[in-house]
Amino acid sequence: MVTTERDRAADELVARRESLRDAALARLEAASVAPRAFGARGEREALSRCHVDLAAHIDALAAALRAAGAQQLCEYCAFTAVFLEAIGVPRRALSAALDALSESIGEQLDPALASVAQDALAAGRERLCASPLVTPAALAAIPEPPCAAGEAGSAAEAIERSAARIAPMSVALSFVRRPADALAADAKRALCLDDARRHVAQLAAAVDQESPELFSAYAEWAQTLLVQHGLDPAELAAYLRALDDVVALTLPERLAEAPRRYLAAALERLTSMRAEDRSFVRSEAPLGAVACSYLDALLERDRRRAVRAIREALDAGAPIKDIYAHVLQPCQYELGRRWQLRQISIAGEHYCTAVTQMILGQLYPLVVSGDRAGRRLVATAVDGNLHEIGARFVADFFEMAGWDTFYLGASTPAEHVIQEVVQRKADVLAISAALSDQLSSVRQVITAARGDDRCGGVVVLVGGHPFRVVDDLWRQLGADGSAPNAERAVRTAEQLLAARSA
Repeated sequence: MVTTERDRAADELVARRESLRDAALARLEAASVAPRAFGARGEREALSRCHVDLAAHIDALAAALRAAGAQQLCEYCAFTAVFLEAIGVPRRALSAALDALSESIGEQLDPALASVAQDALAAGRERLCASPLVTPAALAAIPEPPCAAGEAGSAAEAIERSAARIAPMSVALSFVRRPADALAADAKRALCLDDARRHVAQLAAAVDQESPELFSAYAEWAQTLLVQHGLDPAELAAYLRALDDVVALTLPERLAEAPRRYLAAALERLTSMRAEDRSFVRSEAPLGAVACSYLDALLERDRRRAVRAIREALDAGAPIKDIYAHVLQPCQYELGRRWQLRQISIAGEHYCTAVTQMILGQLYPLVVSGDRAGRRLVATAVDGNLHEIGARFVADFFEMAGWDTFYLGASTPAEHVIQEVVQRKADVLAISAALSDQLSSVRQVITAARGDDRCGGVVVLVGGHPFRVVDDLWRQLGADGSAPNAERAVRTAEQLLAARSA
């Protein structure tokens, strides 16, 4: 049967990988193809590159034969050509490698098996002449290097300038190295490209903040998502290795050093990860039973029971501040964690958050303190941050402390934040960010506040997930302080104001 011959041919290719690779490389050396193909690169480096690529070609051919489809090898060849051309290697180099491999297969395999493998290689070679080269089209159109990429003032700036090139190149390279991924359906390729853009943006943000921990924490979160989707956790590590090589290829050495170090730290974190229960809601914590009951009601979409759990806790004498600190806030953290793990859907997370926001509205009359502190707060979620409830918690805690608070909600542009700070004569500006790629917006608000004489005496506090990951991140952005939760934010603000007036 044809399928049996394909399987046998695949087995032979894998068993003879080294001898086939060496024979094909010898042919390329004899024809002096490798050095010419890699242009200005050194001959040793060019041959070393061909050595690695030939092994990948053999693995891809074997995978395609087992899958009983020459078309799959065609797609692999297309992806390989995209990557090679992106780094300046002409398509003819890949054609020559496939020809050399085909001749070596003809020498070392049984004629019947060799014919099956050579037919697939011939189809792959023909694919190189087709247009468009690959789907989705975005991967076939890797932009030329930015003219000023090497003149960037920082590594973060260089990554941002080259992101449109780095993302598709890294996807192409990761597919080349993992043939099974290269043979995936078109829909997966598009998702991989979207993910790559996100990974590159997070890397740039972490490098900009000079915080390897930020990117490592992001990588850990991303790998957790893969596992929850039933995917191989090694996929992300393989991609980050490809990204590391692409960064080395696309950025000048002086600018590539920092992001490559961050990638190495993230890879180290991924290989040492342990599965742990990190729930923010625990029965042994203060008001833990109430928090567990409230969370269960939310997850079961039982709004009335959720409201009843809060009301009963208040009737039993629980202070409103403790309801916020030990029930509502940890439950929101836990909902965010479960959404990241894909244990609840986006719609589910939105429902649960909406219930909590409704309860906050009902509790607000109990929040307002009769004793006024004579201080004013403006609180906002930074531009791009749609997770506004954290800033709402902060505003309500300040209100409990007797402050006059002005809560601006989600994704507020910097200029509008400053207008409110000036108009309200705020003593403190509290800014919330959910992800590291929002830190540039945080910096923009802080810079605008520092540059406006009318905000000269305003204390700037920052908070959110990135600031819980990196202790001194607030200092790097130019803020006056940060706090891990809303209650601590009030104490921090009061201490900073007292220090200024001392």
